[in-house]
Amino acid sequence: MKLSRRGRLIAVAVVVVLLLTAAGGAVWWRWDGDRQPRVDDVVAEMSTAVADAVVAAGQEAAVTVSAVVAAAECPLGFLRQGRVFTARADLYTDPGAEDSLITTIEQGLAGRYATRRATAVAGVRALQADIGTIRLAVRRLSSGWLAVTARSGCSLGTAPAGTVGDTTPGDTAVTAVLTAIGTRPVSRTGQSLPCRAGSIVTVSAVSGPVSPGRLTARLDATIPAGARKFTAGDANQVAYRDGPTSMVIAVSDDGTAVTVQHTTGC
Repeated sequence: MKLSRRGRLIAVAVVVVLLLTAAGGAVWWRWDGDRQPRVDDVVAEMSTAVADAVVAAGQEAAVTVSAVVAAAECPLGFLRQGRVFTARADLYTDPGAEDSLITTIEQGLAGRYATRRATAVAGVRALQADIGTIRLAVRRLSSGWLAVTARSGCSLGTAPAGTVGDTTPGDTAVTAVLTAIGTRPVSRTGQSLPCRAGSIVTVSAVSGPVSPGRLTARLDATIPAGARKFTAGDANQVAYRDGPTSMVIAVSDDGTAVTVQHTTGC
């Protein structure tokens, strides 16, 4: 069916309007994306907050640090999805010492952070602090185990890898631990968290298949003289602190392997 001249003009006009609308939409989408918060702008602040809490804990815990990760999706403006990102460290101390350790961290942050404590749960009062758009929290996960997290607002972007090089002192240390219990590392990861005096570096390794029994007794000889060893409670775990160095060794969830995490502090 042939269109009349008037019909052809209308069709052309419709196409032009659609093209202009699409172009305008693309320009708007780019402008809207440029004005939204990005994780790149706050990741340094997140890392500093976690590192400050770790440093404030001092010798009262063994520590490990993790990569910045996307923790949850969230709505960000019209038809756009962002993500909430977290930076994290884990602290291992004696069961029953969790609230005291959080108090030590609170005192160490005083003057730089406006802190507050939550209502006690199982005798432990979680710590919170807001730094710009970042929310820092220190809370008990289980007996002797605390999590330090810095949480971003809803943001665009991708979390940086934060990995460390292929060879570090931590590699030698974790290999020595696994050799002592008759196995070897089969996978390895590394994470670096910047701090005010340098960086906190955790090297993690997972062993090949190995018996998890009597882990503490089998590793006693590998613990440096003078190191502070933290009580494991019910966990099949060894955690100690030797000056700025932490070591955390634990049986995997399925009981077939051992994980080792070696951390050097600021």
